[in-house]
Amino acid sequence: MEIKSLKIEDAKYPMTLRQIYDPPAEIFYCGNLEVLKRKLVAIVGTRMASAHGTASAFTIAKEMSERGICVVSGLAFGIDAAAHRGALDMVGGTIAVIAQDLEHLMPSSHYGLAMEIVKKGGLLISEKGFHGETLKHEYLKRNRIISALSEAVLVVEAAFKSGALNTARHAIEQGKNLMILPGRITDEQSRGTNKMGNELDCLVCSMDEIWDNLGMKKVDEKVRLSGIERKIYQSLKERPQSISELCESFNVNEVYAAVSILEISGLASTSGSGVISILDSS
Repeated sequence: MEIKSLKIEDAKYPMTLRQIYDPPAEIFYCGNLEVLKRKLVAIVGTRMASAHGTASAFTIAKEMSERGICVVSGLAFGIDAAAHRGALDMVGGTIAVIAQDLEHLMPSSHYGLAMEIVKKGGLLISEKGFHGETLKHEYLKRNRIISALSEAVLVVEAAFKSGALNTARHAIEQGKNLMILPGRITDEQSRGTNKMGNELDCLVCSMDEIWDNLGMKKVDEKVRLSGIERKIYQSLKERPQSISELCESFNVNEVYAAVSILEISGLASTSGSGVISILDSS
């Protein structure tokens, strides 16, 4: 990778980053700086993501990037990686803000993902310009950059003690548009997001609500389903079913992922008793 840097006085240094309370004196980057001129939205969440959360992050990032939004995240396991991958092949692209220096990316298993982000016109950013041990507080410190670069922050799954909620707090302090995707009440990794979302009244329950928050028109185009998603959709059109009933015919991870996509797309709804019904039977 060709690593370059921008000092705070440089003209190309991001204005939104320069305006925060404690901007980095210098940032190091690899990739296409032009993506910073796009509409930027952060998608962050737990490393220990459920199939539901992973599918939600991927699908939302993909739809955002299809409409030219550049998705910002932190290259971590779980929600971050799903968001990067969802946005990767679409026109908006993605930006990864790293806690380590750019020569020593972590987790090392995401090195290929980082290279793909750069190859496909995205951007890697870090404020750390030399090799050394990355301390825990530096991951939290990095979160202020994720928020600062973005006009809105969407949190998908986070437990009570979570770096994603730290990013949410930075968003509040920086006056950003904060959105929180509600999770299942039985999931430990959704307890933090559900609580914060309720307290701040910033829960978003559909793509239409996300578009409203971003000041963008809703998409009327029919949702395109493929593979297992269409099979489960067709199964639910025959009769409403619970997750356990669907798992009798399909793999459990595929079921959670497909149901998440159907719910986010406004095609299905889960009742309080856990029965999933199709909303649009056309």
